[in-house]
Amino acid sequence: MSNRRRVSVLVVIALLTALSVAPIWAAQTDVLRNVQNAFEREVGGIGVDSIYREKLMRQAEDLIRQSRQFDSPQFFLLVDRNHEVQKAFLAFYDTAEGKVTLIGGEHISTGNPKRRGYFETPTGVFENKPANMSYRALGTKNSRGWRGLGAKGSRVWDLGWQRTVKGHGEPMDIRMLVHATDPQFGEPRLGRVDSKGCIRIPAQFNRFLDYHGVLDREYETSIKAKYVLPAKRSPVPFAGKFIVVIDSEESREPAT
Repeated sequence: MSNRRRVSVLVVIALLTALSVAPIWAAQTDVLRNVQNAFEREVGGIGVDSIYREKLMRQAEDLIRQSRQFDSPQFFLLVDRNHEVQKAFLAFYDTAEGKVTLIGGEHISTGNPKRRGYFETPTGVFENKPANMSYRALGTKNSRGWRGLGAKGSRVWDLGWQRTVKGHGEPMDIRMLVHATDPQFGEPRLGRVDSKGCIRIPAQFNRFLDYHGVLDREYETSIKAKYVLPAKRSPVPFAGKFIVVIDSEESREPAT
């Protein structure tokens, strides 16, 4: 093959590659924009300053790379358990770029290890999978009048047994959940450590994650798990299955 012909073939291959990749990137960009718009309409969310935003994304990227569990671009729930922050974000991880994008966030509550019978929410990458089947709140009240898992029908994501600590560092396993809280008594307390180790989120955030199947990548492909999903739903493309919990107060060594 002549040099001229070889160059022509390489140019054609490059053009075909570019054409095949461009629609994928365009679609991903459009999805992120559409999901962000939907989040603003349905949840509202909170603003964060640019310095914190950058620190949060870099720390999440570090942990995700170290975990080696993300095998494709996908949405995930990013939780900052920092006792002075107490926020969670709908986020997106681009495996090709190794970058996190924050879509929108809300105030939440994680574990308060200083209270008797309460535990610190563990950090790490946790998987939402049918092996630990999700369920829905019954809306029943406890002796104090609290609906601990939120209003009836609220989604409860079960992340299984996880190792954490209580008090002054005593190891303990807890059943780690992500769930709503009592609309009347619990929601006004979001934004501070208040739970027994689970991750409490606002009702509108709970509905958004549930209706759009943000964390239901494995549930959508499991026949046994379909009954948990809402009959009327609008799943997002690039749905994921991970909850990533960090503590922005803790420093991390850069990944190598």
